[in-house]
Amino acid sequence: MAFSVRFEEYVPLGSFLMVSFSRDQREIEGKFPKLNVAYMGDFQGQIDKVKQLEGKLHLTEKQKAATQSLYAKADELNGNLNFLSSYMRDAELSTTVVSEVKEELHRDDIEAAVLGLRNLKPYVVAHQAALEANGMATNFLTYLDDTIVILEDLNTLQNSVMNARKELVRANILQYKDLYSYISTVAEKGKLVFKGSGKEDEYIITNIIARMRAPERKDKE
Repeated sequence: MAFSVRFEEYVPLGSFLMVSFSRDQREIEGKFPKLNVAYMGDFQGQIDKVKQLEGKLHLTEKQKAATQSLYAKADELNGNLNFLSSYMRDAELSTTVVSEVKEELHRDDIEAAVLGLRNLKPYVVAHQAALEANGMATNFLTYLDDTIVILEDLNTLQNSVMNARKELVRANILQYKDLYSYISTVAEKGKLVFKGSGKEDEYIITNIIARMRAPERKDKE
């Protein structure tokens, strides 16, 4: 696929597309007879199969909240690093290490960000007096230590969720492939039938994914 679709997005992607397909099925069938009512039923059936598979992925409430908590903590850290950068500039110190940590946070690479924080701490210690003179809180080093522990714990939980999902996908890869086959076929035919109309966007996978991910991006911001 030219556009990366996460396996956990297959079911919502199929469901989004099904809303448009069920509305436009007769019109699409007029150009592509194989996409009849029976085909639509099979498509929905495949969505339901994968949905049931994922329903067996029993996650604890702690695991379910891990990703949300992880990025909330990362956002909080990013904001505090902005203040630290300002204090460093006021003290005429290099902000390179802080910028590197912020870049890792932006890329959602928590392991690298934690490593960056460990490298940042001795730099802050070495210039603690100058930084505090420019506004840095006296407990900022304690905050860094606590944040490192929290990020590592939350990242471990998030990884456990990701590993469980990877195993589910590996064991049922054919079901996911079958679902994506329906998705790609309906999207392709729908784009052709409604090319140049307002409905065409509803059959462009990249557009659907962008709408699906919009709330996620807003939360991270």
